[in-house]
Amino acid sequence: METIENMHDQDEHAKTPEDPATASAERPAVDGGESVPEDHRQALDEAHSRLEAAQKRIDAMLLREIERQAAQRLDVPSDLFDLGKQQVADLLGEDGDVDTEKVTAALDALLKSRPNLAARPIGWGDVGGGAHSSADDDAPNWKSALRGQRH
Repeated sequence: METIENMHDQDEHAKTPEDPATASAERPAVDGGESVPEDHRQALDEAHSRLEAAQKRIDAMLLREIERQAAQRLDVPSDLFDLGKQQVADLLGEDGDVDTEKVTAALDALLKSRPNLAARPIGWGDVGGGAHSSADDDAPNWKSALRGQRH
C-alpha cells in the first residue's frame, strides 16, 4: 500500500519543468504530433506568409481577368459580381483558370434579366473639328460680319 508521501513524490516528479535548453529550442507539437525546432518554425511561418500574399495576388489577377472580359459587354464590369451575384470561384474551371464559357453564360444571364447594364457604344460624334459644308452658305456668319461683307 502506498503512503500519502509516496503519492506526493510521484506527483512532484510528474510536474517537474522541462530542461530550459530543450524548452527554448523546440516548440509545442504541431499537427503531426512532433515538435518543431524554432528556426524551422520561423521558416514555416515565413513561407506561410509568402503563400498567403501570393494567393491574394492570384485572386486579384483572376478578378481583373473576369472584369476585363465583362467590360466587353457590361457598362460597369463589377456589376457581374454586385448585381449578378457571381463569385470568382463560380467562374473558374477545374484547372483554376478563368473559364470563358462560364463568364459568357453569367454575362448572358445578367444581360437577359437587366439589359440596361449592357455596355454603351463609345462614339465621339461631331466634336467640331475639320471642314464642314453648310447647306446655307449664303447665310450671314461671324467671318463675313467681321470682314464687313454683306450678302
